Amino acid sequence: MPIRRILNKVGGTLFGRKAEAAFAPILTQPRRFPYGPFSFKTALPVGAAYTVLASTNLTSWAPIANGTAGPKPLEYLDTDAPKFNHRFYRVIADATASQNAIGFVSITLAPGFSLIGNPLDCQNNTVSELFKEWPDGTSLNKFDTRLFRLSENAIVRNRWSRPDETLSPGDGAIFFNPTNDYKSHSFAGEVLQGNLAAPIPAGFSLRSSLVPLPGNLAEDLAFPVSNGDVIHLFDRDQQKYVLYPFEDGKWKNGAPVLSVGESFWTAKTEPANWSRDLTLS
Repeated sequence: MPIRRILNKVGGTLFGRKAEAAFAPILTQPRRFPYGPFSFKTALPVGAAYTVLASTNLTSWAPIANGTAGPKPLEYLDTDAPKFNHRFYRVIADATASQNAIGFVSITLAPGFSLIGNPLDCQNNTVSELFKEWPDGTSLNKFDTRLFRLSENAIVRNRWSRPDETLSPGDGAIFFNPTNDYKSHSFAGEVLQGNLAAPIPAGFSLRSSLVPLPGNLAEDLAFPVSNGDVIHLFDRDQQKYVLYPFEDGKWKNGAPVLSVGESFWTAKTEPANWSRDLTLS
């Protein structure tokens, strides 16, 4: 266990001297407001000097606010959030970084079908909590790889038929927008960290990235592709699938590139683990 994590939990003795426990903040209550700003809360020791950091790639972090903690928990509101379709946050208090990173991801849902994924671990990953205030006729379908069929979940009389169904990071789903409008939808939650892995079975499955970043599926997102695999992306505007076969060690029609919060069908020739190691410095 890293020494910082140990000191976060208990005081200890180091070379005969008592070491004071460093206070690593925990960011909570992430919320994206309908009009665009993003907020979160964190408890800090009174008098602690703090800095709020923001990033769009989980690698480069820039300070966006600083101050001195008072007696009440810090509630930070980012009014610049509407400028981004995804942004992540950490806090440093007295030179100790927060244990977690939180943020938001906004996706645009075209009229008709979209392939989506929930890229963050939200406070509640149930469909009824993730997709509020959608009209009757909205639906979400996940794929059961054991029964080889799509689940059925729709809003009828202002209520999801299966409200406790979950959409967690790594899952993929087919979302149906019954309106004639392009609608923005936001996920707000915690960035998963550590050694992450999602099993990918042979045959068809519907998946999304465990890490909330866009990029080339294999090179940037480390998807375990092998000869004979076929990736199916969905063009929301054209309402049709685009296929990306992988043959002879290369993509036949160019490499598939995913947006944050986008899922895809994969037809794999053999099972594999989609592994990512994400530890924020």
